[in-house]
Amino acid sequence: MKRRLSLALSIALLAASLHPFRVHAHPQGISISVGQFGFEGAPDFAVEVEAGHEVTLTFIYADLGLASDNPHIIRIEGLELDLPDVVVSRENPRATITFIATETGTLRILCIVPCVGMERLVGGQIRVVKPRATGAASILTITLEPRNDGSVLARVSLMDARGNPMRGVPIVFSQSTSVGGVLDLGAPVTMDDGSAVMRIPAAGNQEIWVTASFEGGNGLAYAETSARLAVTGTPMEHPLGALSSPAPPLVLALTLLVVLGGIWATYGYVFYQVGRIGKEQ
Repeated sequence: MKRRLSLALSIALLAASLHPFRVHAHPQGISISVGQFGFEGAPDFAVEVEAGHEVTLTFIYADLGLASDNPHIIRIEGLELDLPDVVVSRENPRATITFIATETGTLRILCIVPCVGMERLVGGQIRVVKPRATGAASILTITLEPRNDGSVLARVSLMDARGNPMRGVPIVFSQSTSVGGVLDLGAPVTMDDGSAVMRIPAAGNQEIWVTASFEGGNGLAYAETSARLAVTGTPMEHPLGALSSPAPPLVLALTLLVVLGGIWATYGYVFYQVGRIGKEQ
């Protein structure tokens, strides 16, 4: 009896591994702290939600460390949505807004009442994106590698739930900017081993934040992953030209002297002629 039970359990586990679970769309619930340092402590806070699905935002008061109350009146603007303002404070530390966005685009989150840190509470964003594909899960990973030329190489690997590489699939790369925007980098296709790479130019002393996504479809669910890398700046070298050298070549110096001498001689001749004409008059 025990042997039969063990065999049945093994078969069940094997079947589960051969048929990955399905991922279904569901209402989104998002908690956002509100305080003097911004939404979730960042002046450029941004979050993504799906169009056509119910979204519930819960705002949580985060200024308990201040000596006095610092109430915030939160408003969401954009996409022709008419949503009520909500208040969070010590007396009312939580407030919720529920909505359904029927189109893609960007909603703005801001505090509309003077408060401590108000300048950091006017740049929040809710990015409404098209609904994600649902289906069997896939495995998407990303690594960022600094290069000697100062750029960054982003490398992703896409596998199905069984660990098999998925070839010929476009992977969308994007980079978050320092002002809260998103820059589309391209969509290379995965190779035979399921990998895809993207070279990203980078300036010194900055943090690179790259996101890779697989749109899904054909029974596969949407997948997304991201990584950050601090890029260390290197001093730029500007080799001195011949004119900037402490001891320029003799021929170059004589040539420059002749050119400048000719220019000043021309000016002198012009002034002489102007003075002579003036005397004759």
